[in-house]
Formats: sequence, C-alpha cells, structure tokens
Amino acid sequence: MADERKLREVALTPEEYRAIVEELKRSPNEVELGMLGVLWSEHCSYKSSKALLRRLPSTGSAVLQGPGENAGAVNIGEGWAVVFKIESHNHPSAIEPYQGAATGVGGIVRDILAMGARPVAVMDSLRFGEADAPDTRRLVDGVVAGISFYGNCLGLPNVGGETAFDPTYAGNPLVNALCLGVLPVARLHRAAATG
Repeated sequence: MADERKLREVALTPEEYRAIVEELKRSPNEVELGMLGVLWSEHCSYKSSKALLRRLPSTGSAVLQGPGENAGAVNIGEGWAVVFKIESHNHPSAIEPYQGAATGVGGIVRDILAMGARPVAVMDSLRFGEADAPDTRRLVDGVVAGISFYGNCLGLPNVGGETAFDPTYAGNPLVNALCLGVLPVARLHRAAATG
C-alpha cells in the first residue's frame, strides 16, 4: 500500500489505489501513480461530480448533442443550432491565475470550433476567497485579465458573468468559463468518425 501522503499528492483514495494494484497485479511505480492520479482527477474524469451531472436533463426534442462530445448542441429552429461548452479551470487558475483562466477559455473555444460552430460569446462564473484576503486581489486580477485577454484576442465579447467572494474559496478559486457558438444544423460535426 502506498503511504497516505503520496496518495494525497496525486488525489487518489486508498480504494482507488487498491483497484490499481488489482488491475496491474502489482504496485504502480511513481510515474504510473502520477498519471493515474491525473487521469482520475476531477478535471479529467469528473469523479466526484459525475453522479450529480447525470441527474441533469440531457435529452429532448431540441437536443442535438448531449454529454459525451466536444460540446452540447441545441436546435433553435429555422435550421440553426447553438453549441455551448462550459469548463472549470480552478486549480490551474489557483497556481497561475492569468494563464490558468486564459487556457480555460481557449479550451472551450476550441471545443466549439471542433463542433463546426462559429464562437460568438463567452461568459464566466467566478468564486474567490474573502475580498480583503491578501491573495484574493492577485487571483481576481489574473483570472479576469486571462479570461478577457483570450476572448478579446478572438473578438468574442464577454456577455455576462458573476463574481462572488466566500472564505470557502480561499486559495482555490472556482473559475468556470462558457463559450457559445452558432451554426446551421446541417454543419454540426462530431468527434467520432463514421463510414
């Protein structure tokens, strides 16, 4: 069994570690343990929120693409669809606020483009620690600058957002960014190849 400190470093539980050992039929080396920690992280696998996300509606007569693709797509009528993607870049933004937030926006814009849509707007929902806490100003300034820089470079207006301050987010902000795109329904692309 790996020591508790090492498992905390890679955000794996003892139960997950036992599953890894069982699958490999041996203990993982440090590189394998680090890789599995990343792959099973909230960012990559949504391991703690997947059960909650499954409870949200994702089907309906207007839903062209639900979960499992680069972005969601909804038919808005007259042959047009909106495509949207939201992503959290919490930990990257805690480490390097400007770049963490900017790359979050870049990733969702890429996903909108991958669906064949033209990005038209971005939005954000941000949570930081107490407003007067020593590190909060650095985080706010960097995150807001990163989000606005990336969108502005592409000519995408930030059409809405919200910011809140609460001690819960001290040192670990919540940085959610959304991109919205439009396209004719007939031009919707999916990641899976066919034929």
